Amino acid sequence: MPPPSTLPPAWAFVDDEVLPAEQARIPLEDRGFLFAESAYEVVLCRNGRLLDWDKHRARFARSVEGVGLDPLPLLVATDRAVRALSARNESGFTALLYLQATGGAGPRDHLPLRPPQPALYGTLRHLPHGRVDGIPGSGCAVITVPDFRWQRATWKTTQLLGAIQAKRLAKESGADEAIFVGADGKLLEACSMNLMLVREGRVFTPPLTLNLLPGVTRDVILNELDVGATEALLTMEDLCSADEVFLSSTTRAVLAVTRVDARPVADGRVGPLTRKLARLMLERQTRILGAETPA
Repeated sequence: MPPPSTLPPAWAFVDDEVLPAEQARIPLEDRGFLFAESAYEVVLCRNGRLLDWDKHRARFARSVEGVGLDPLPLLVATDRAVRALSARNESGFTALLYLQATGGAGPRDHLPLRPPQPALYGTLRHLPHGRVDGIPGSGCAVITVPDFRWQRATWKTTQLLGAIQAKRLAKESGADEAIFVGADGKLLEACSMNLMLVREGRVFTPPLTLNLLPGVTRDVILNELDVGATEALLTMEDLCSADEVFLSSTTRAVLAVTRVDARPVADGRVGPLTRKLARLMLERQTRILGAETPA
């Protein structure tokens, strides 16, 4: 696996121009920086191809509109950014293509008399070989925490302080991730991944009617893979009695959970259905993006 210093260069998209990431600058008055008036999206790119871009684009449009910005002109800029940045993806390398739409730069006022022009930024950063192959891993530990985030987690915005605080709590507890639990006791999601449980050979995940993000990988598992996955309201009792627990996301696909609140999940090992799903997702990824060039 090549060290970061040997990876291809990172690129940025700012002011409708592609430039080396280390040269990119955004205004101090940008409303994304001042007020977190911004939405973002992350997609895997390899060999110039994007994984599930149509799904990501639709979610990005929904998040942008949720923030209060007009999605139409921003999506035009987004498409330009995606074309320009994906063209810089070095063949055989996987990269993360990051996009962020903001309210633009203007006077520091909650509602300025003349709203500034919204802005679209992007970056493309290559990953070490094998970074996205490390699934489901040997299993991670999680803790459960009350959902103290803002109540619009269904939009993918930069309002992530709650997730950062929960990850800090997890680290302080010797865990890797945290799972949010609603005030009514219903399980929601992890800080940056969706939650799934396995019981009697079936996969269950909390419904999108709750305060959680509609994950793209979650959608693939529910609707494209024949693994008997379904939505259900889940509680701590379900979590503690599950046969298997795993998390899903664009960057990790399937990540096994083997400990919850310092207690083992079942026998404390990665379960067979989790391994199967990880394999299916990796095969799908390779089929769509092509293979990584061996290091």
